[in-house]
Amino acid sequence: MVTGGPGQRSSHPGAVVPSLALPDAPFPGRPLRVDSRGMSEIVKIALGLVPVFLFLVALFALDSFKLVRPRHLAQTIAAGIAIAVFCLLLADRVVGAGLLGATPYQRYAAPLLEEVGKAIPVVFLVRARRVGFMVDAAILGFAVGAGFAAAENLYYLSTIGNANLLVWAVRGFGTAVMHGGTTAIVAIVSKLLADTRASEGITVFAPGLVIAVLTHALFNHFALPPVTFTLILVASFPLLVFAVFARSETLLREWLEVGFGSDVDLLGMLRSGEVKDTKVGAYVRTLRDRFPGEVLADMLCYLQLWVELSIKAKGRLLLQEAGFTAGPDPVVADRLRELSFLEHSIGATGRLALAPFLRRSSREEWGLEMLRRSASG
Repeated sequence: MVTGGPGQRSSHPGAVVPSLALPDAPFPGRPLRVDSRGMSEIVKIALGLVPVFLFLVALFALDSFKLVRPRHLAQTIAAGIAIAVFCLLLADRVVGAGLLGATPYQRYAAPLLEEVGKAIPVVFLVRARRVGFMVDAAILGFAVGAGFAAAENLYYLSTIGNANLLVWAVRGFGTAVMHGGTTAIVAIVSKLLADTRASEGITVFAPGLVIAVLTHALFNHFALPPVTFTLILVASFPLLVFAVFARSETLLREWLEVGFGSDVDLLGMLRSGEVKDTKVGAYVRTLRDRFPGEVLADMLCYLQLWVELSIKAKGRLLLQEAGFTAGPDPVVADRLRELSFLEHSIGATGRLALAPFLRRSSREEWGLEMLRRSASG
């Protein structure tokens, strides 16, 4: 977002803002008209909104495993819109009250405030285990930025009556894609660090956020001509996305192939009753002096359920990649409730004791979360 005081207009085509005073209705409807250059408002809307959503649709289509559901995509877009409205209101108050000039706000405050705001849904998604790989992190992060850019461009459309074609081309292909791209970078880097460090602590979000703020600030400082910056964005962002998707798909396939085979072997041993002659059985026997018999029994049941559900999650992904849609499974819902009961029964100490066999990584947790969402419809 780039701001200006009443009557001000930036020379940057992607940043024309004659006034920060919001109208009574955020996006008032006006009759279709054609300006002096013969360009209708419908063309302006298309230039301001279509490019960023075309990028988003392309990202969604490239996800061969269909990790992101349309409903969750719509929710993240809505979150981006809400954050944009808040940032527009804040900018209006700050600049309108003279607390900060239009240019300093545009160059320093806006990049920081807007990127922090857009990062809030990303933090929630990663910490709540709603993203399992960099692919879905990139898609949902870009969706937040797309919603933000759509709301911002609609606001500017309601306040700018004579902007030319170049302005809306830069806003649609440059500013809007920048908003989506920076939030996608926050999501990608945060997910990568969360997996590497096996933690969703707040520090994993800082590096991506710093990159996003610096990129946004560079754009708002007009270090390059706006058309040049737009061309760089349009050329470079797809390359970044393809690299992320290729790497993430490799990791996903490795997780499916290695994890699926070992889970099936372990589940077979647990169900056959032959676990006592295995390394798992030998390890469980070492726990007899630390846990009562009934707790040990619950621990084995918990381990079996965990492995069974892990296999279900991986199988669901394989079905999705093959083009099949798996509906809600009432048996899975019952298993999840039983798992939750056993988790409380054995306590944190019991779960820690089973850690060598549970492989309770963020991806396994994400798989269970995916099953919970699918079970609830």
